[in-house]
Amino acid sequence: MDKNDKINSLRGAAQFVLFATSYIPLFILIAFKQISENISFLTWGGLNIDSTIICVQKFGLSILSIAISIIGFIGYKWTFQNLEKVSPNGDNVTIVKIDNKNSESIGYIATYIVPFLFQSFDGWYELFALFFLMVIIYRIYINSNLILINPVLSFKYSLFEIEYRQQNGKIKNGLIIIKNKHVDEDEIVKIYEIGFKLFYATRKGNN
Repeated sequence: MDKNDKINSLRGAAQFVLFATSYIPLFILIAFKQISENISFLTWGGLNIDSTIICVQKFGLSILSIAISIIGFIGYKWTFQNLEKVSPNGDNVTIVKIDNKNSESIGYIATYIVPFLFQSFDGWYELFALFFLMVIIYRIYINSNLILINPVLSFKYSLFEIEYRQQNGKIKNGLIIIKNKHVDEDEIVKIYEIGFKLFYATRKGNN
């Protein structure tokens, strides 16, 4: 069996909803910006082709952003409820070294969210450029540890880079996401693999 097949990776819908959730702050700001700039068009124009085109051009991105935000948030809740259920199947390990990575969310916001706030989204070119860049970022996101670096997740979960000792004595390292804000060295946690060196962790006895 391929070694990669043994990894309990987040795939498909789970990856998408985590990506969507990480961009909820941007999507909300985009919707607010587009609606405030085009508020004069918020009048009933009837059901016809012209009014539909104007609606899509002036508010399409806002509608899409709000829809993706809702889907992302619901999907995130569902994904982590499932992780809670399967996490008891993880392995108990002892933390040897730990480094708090919660500050990575600040860098994520500055790098992947803030630059989009100063864009205009009224033209078709701008919309296409945004879509094109988001596709590229998404591909990078799902194939890296960015999948756990998420401003929205940081409200409830903490991110740590750890070295840990397995029960057989081997020392390994990885990135864990855990509900607890404070985790110490020499503490025993249960880790459930969700990607390459990515783990959902719980304190022993808190499953």
